[in-house]
Amino acid sequence: EEDLRQLDNLKNIRHVPRPVAIRYPRGNLKEYVGNSHKKIETGKGVVVEEGKDITVVACGKMVVTALKVREILKKSNIDAEVLNLRFIKPLDENMLINSANKTHKAVIIDEAPPNGSFAFTIKAILPSSTDVMTKTLPDKFIKQGSVDELLKENRMDAQSIVEDIIKFLEK
Repeated sequence: EEDLRQLDNLKNIRHVPRPVAIRYPRGNLKEYVGNSHKKIETGKGVVVEEGKDITVVACGKMVVTALKVREILKKSNIDAEVLNLRFIKPLDENMLINSANKTHKAVIIDEAPPNGSFAFTIKAILPSSTDVMTKTLPDKFIKQGSVDELLKENRMDAQSIVEDIIKFLEK
C-alpha cells in the first residue's frame, strides 16, 4: 500500500515508454515492510534487512514471508539478508549481485509457477559462484482455498521455506 502511495497514484507509469504490468496478488498486505518508506526509484529495490549467510529475494507480499523466514532462521544462527525487489522489470541487478557476492547463497521466493516466475531471470543474473535455490508454486493446477492454506500446501509458507533452506545449506 505504501509503495503504491509513493508511486503517486501510478502517475509515474505514464512516463515509461513501454508497456507496464502490475501484479496484484490475492489477499492483502497489512504488515509494515522495513525500508518501505524510502522513495521509490524505477527499477530499484531495497535491502530490507542486512545479513551475511544467505540472500532471500522476494517481491510484493512475499517480502513479509521472507522476513518471517529470516526470523525463524535466526533461531538456527543463520543470518539472512532480505531483498525487496519492488520491480520485476527492470530488475535492480546491482543490488542482487552485491548481495550474492556477500552471501554466496540465495533463495528466490516467487508466488508464481516456474514458467511465469522472475526467479529464473534473477538466477541468470547472479554470479555463477552463487548457490541458488528457487521457491515457486508448482506448475500444476492449484485448487481453491485461502491464500495461507494454499501457500502451506505448496511449501511456500515461511516454515516450509525455512525447512527447504536448511536442507539446501546442508548440501
